[in-house]
Amino acid sequence: MATKAGATRRPLSSPPLRRNGGVSGEKAKMQIIPVEVQSDFIERQTKAQPTQALAELIWNALDADASRVSVEFDEDGLGGMSAIVISDNGDGIPYSDAPELFRNLGGSWKIHGARATKRGRMLHGQEGRGRFKAFALGTVVDWKVTYKDSDGRLMRYEVSILESDIKQVRISDEAPVSGPAETGVTVIIGGPKRQFATLASDGGLQDLAEIFAIYLKHYRDVMIEVAGNRIDPAYAIDEVWEKALPDIIDESGISHEASLEIIGWRRQTKRALYLCNQQGFPLSQVEARFHVGDFQFSAYLKSSLVSRLQQENRLDLAEMVPALQTSIDLARDQIKLLYRERAAERARTVVEEWKQREVYPFDGDEAETAVSKAERQIFDIVAVTVQDATPSLREASTPELALHLRLLKHAIERSPTELQKILQEVLKLPPRTHAKLANLLEETSLAGIISAVGVVTDRLKFLTALEAVLFDPEMSQRLRERTQLHKSWNRTHGCSAKNTISGLATGH
Repeated sequence: MATKAGATRRPLSSPPLRRNGGVSGEKAKMQIIPVEVQSDFIERQTKAQPTQALAELIWNALDADASRVSVEFDEDGLGGMSAIVISDNGDGIPYSDAPELFRNLGGSWKIHGARATKRGRMLHGQEGRGRFKAFALGTVVDWKVTYKDSDGRLMRYEVSILESDIKQVRISDEAPVSGPAETGVTVIIGGPKRQFATLASDGGLQDLAEIFAIYLKHYRDVMIEVAGNRIDPAYAIDEVWEKALPDIIDESGISHEASLEIIGWRRQTKRALYLCNQQGFPLSQVEARFHVGDFQFSAYLKSSLVSRLQQENRLDLAEMVPALQTSIDLARDQIKLLYRERAAERARTVVEEWKQREVYPFDGDEAETAVSKAERQIFDIVAVTVQDATPSLREASTPELALHLRLLKHAIERSPTELQKILQEVLKLPPRTHAKLANLLEETSLAGIISAVGVVTDRLKFLTALEAVLFDPEMSQRLRERTQLHKSWNRTHGCSAKNTISGLATGH
């Protein structure tokens, strides 16, 4: 559907197109329909992110029972983009429905009790807002609609909206289609606001794969193509997990079921948590960072409450809905737990290899205390991460590997904070991997246990030495309080020694 370099699209008032069995007649007449909604509300719909805006237009096609959706980018002959074209083979929009659908934002046919398409597919949206998100991509939008009337004839008409006059919808007269054609809608977005090169990039295709992953898993006969590249999550999905979450009780006391689906990807992604309707179709995205190593995933929190908040125009303020925020926090915890368990599983496999080579620096199969067990678990995760990021370590000889592992063990036993210098200066861990590991340790309670125990042990040793210095007659005679004892106390505890030591002496 791409236009040749240098070609341009006709405005709606030009003689009708005859491509794909064009419209008969010399010139299309039109009616102008006002959009009955506040301008600022429409403008909010046009501020969507490019990928989300494109996704909404694809959803519109799928909700019209399209089995093929194609996205192409027309060139302007100078290496730039002149238009974005989204074509589908869905049922189209009956001409008699068009004025009402475009007049009322939220007047979608899907809102009148329908929960599924004619072919039995679940519907994505019900508000009819998606078409106005096209203006996040361009300044002129044309819909070329082909549908079958009550007599089974193929009819075609066009709808046009200009961003500069966004509350006026121009609808042409309909006319019979001459020549072979099929039903469907072609959306042509002219006047691109940017070049949008990312939409057809690997990252853009991955974003779309994440958005449509659950839908395309359910409906394998549906094909979505972007610039000739098929969106097929099946080839990119590594694993899938589903977890039940507690029901969400909203402010009215109504209970909404909630569940979490996590899809692990084979390629790198941004790792996002999507808020979805109960069918799993993403309606919004939660800004969140997950420190879970190098695992790549998308998570989908599903609940009917999300659909309701979308209808009430409150979903963008999800953090202001306590019940939903609680469920989001639970979803985050489940994600972290899952990938910490995965990291531990992988670490156990590598540890077994080290044990066979007799380089694992811990003795025995079981840890004796809670602290030594925590040290071992931290060691396993850190050591495996370091090996993955350091090819020379993977290829190291047995004596070299044993030395590196003992060095890591010593640093962890001493204090997790002492790992930083070893990871950077000795093992020369890449900065990005080092930062990820530091974030992981910050969020891991095991590191806190080890660090706290280390601090307590150090202070107990200091207090034992202090008692000997203060109350051993021979040592106390040689010790200078201000120049020696105070400085030693301050270095160890970071607090003023004057009153503390005086208090100790007075107590004795």
